[in-house]
Amino acid sequence: MKSSKRLFALAVLTAALFSATFSPAAARIKPKITFNLIAKINQPTVVTSAPGIRKLVFATSRLGKIRIIKDGKLLPRPLLNIKSQVESGWIEQGLLGLAFPPDFKKTGRYYVQYTAKGGDNKIDEYQVNPKHPTSTILKTRRHVLRIPAVAHRGNHNGGPLEFHGNLLYISVGDGNNPGDYKNLAQNVNSLRGKILRIYPKQNETTGRTYQTPPTNPFVNKDGRDEIFAYGLRNPHSFDFYKPTGGETQMVITDVGQSRQEEINYLPARLAWGGNFGWHDFEGTLPFNCGQTDCPGSLLTTAVTPKPGLRWPQLTYGHDSGCSIIGGPVVTDPKLPLIKDRIIYGDFCSNRTRTALPNPAWITDDKFLGTYMPPGKGHQPALNGFGEDQAHHVYAFSNFGGIYRLGQTRIKVKRTKAEVKIWCAKKKNKKKRICVKLKRRHRAKLKKAKIKKRCAKKKNASKKICRKSSKKPAKSNRTTIKTRGL
Repeated sequence: MKSSKRLFALAVLTAALFSATFSPAAARIKPKITFNLIAKINQPTVVTSAPGIRKLVFATSRLGKIRIIKDGKLLPRPLLNIKSQVESGWIEQGLLGLAFPPDFKKTGRYYVQYTAKGGDNKIDEYQVNPKHPTSTILKTRRHVLRIPAVAHRGNHNGGPLEFHGNLLYISVGDGNNPGDYKNLAQNVNSLRGKILRIYPKQNETTGRTYQTPPTNPFVNKDGRDEIFAYGLRNPHSFDFYKPTGGETQMVITDVGQSRQEEINYLPARLAWGGNFGWHDFEGTLPFNCGQTDCPGSLLTTAVTPKPGLRWPQLTYGHDSGCSIIGGPVVTDPKLPLIKDRIIYGDFCSNRTRTALPNPAWITDDKFLGTYMPPGKGHQPALNGFGEDQAHHVYAFSNFGGIYRLGQTRIKVKRTKAEVKIWCAKKKNKKKRICVKLKRRHRAKLKKAKIKKRCAKKKNASKKICRKSSKKPAKSNRTTIKTRGL
């Protein structure tokens, strides 16, 4: 009986201490974004899902595998393993893109983009096993498109694939010749430095492995029919977003060379046939490769903007990072703190941020409020963002971690100014902390009043002024230090 009473008394005391520590006046509730580890794979490059398949999340490994995450657990068997076909010697090579068409549940077909042996970019089609939809029948492989390599290093491959409707959009970098001195991004007869748009079904009449939509901007004009947009250096990511009651927008992030990183946010109809500036411009600045990066280059800073140039809506310099990692506009209703904002980061710094979309110029751009693991002051090597069918947002690291973003609430200590505002409300005035604050304030006012009164010469001799001007006498008491008592 006595032990029960003691436990009850302890519980009451604990509750009292907790309420004193986290009283409404002393603390406030603050929403916080969290990074929740769900899986680890070797150098992830894409995290996505398939239409109509809500329980599965697919993640590509740069070395050539597609892994499956089911109910938050990594399945041991990959959806696809093409390591023998993939060139991954440089960090921007490998299995880089994965997309599932709207009819995937019916056909089982999906598409990958990878750097093939020899350095070419290839887009291939595969089909899952109808009896085992988490595995692929390798003999169903059908080659769709090849984009020739440019430089021996083989970087700047772009990589992302995405379906919008039944059309496949393909991101392709300039190929990493220094400063794009061959001017491939501006050359509409090259597929390098572009976003392409195709219908990835074989033309039964001509035998061609894909079809070109007749609505593409360069059909029946000078330029390749596959091009949707051009003038891009290394478009790391792109995404479609339809705001409520508005028209479809595109978010395109393009990695800079030595001065600026950029995000483009614009209506999809303006991205159609749009020139995004590279290599005439790097972000908002005229591009000057210089002798260090481009020995013998004839490039100049005297560049006149071409008609129809699409300027970026957000840029930052290399004092804040080195390689922008773009994400989608967040639509997860469980992330109200960042919903309807663009999420992005940088490969070289732990600076995950969100920006409010604005087709003119983005001014609302701020820190996410949480550092990606391993935490502040450490390099997470952010490699990308992804979404699933439920609009959950994922961030993944080149070190292997795949994190699902969540939102929680934490208690944080109020500042003095916040406590004053809280106590100013009528219902809170009788709270102990507010009464104490009021007494302290009154004492402070009284002290200031006495000081002002005593500053006048005629009042200097008054008792209250003599008392307030006296300094406390030093104690003559010797302090005895005890040790081990």
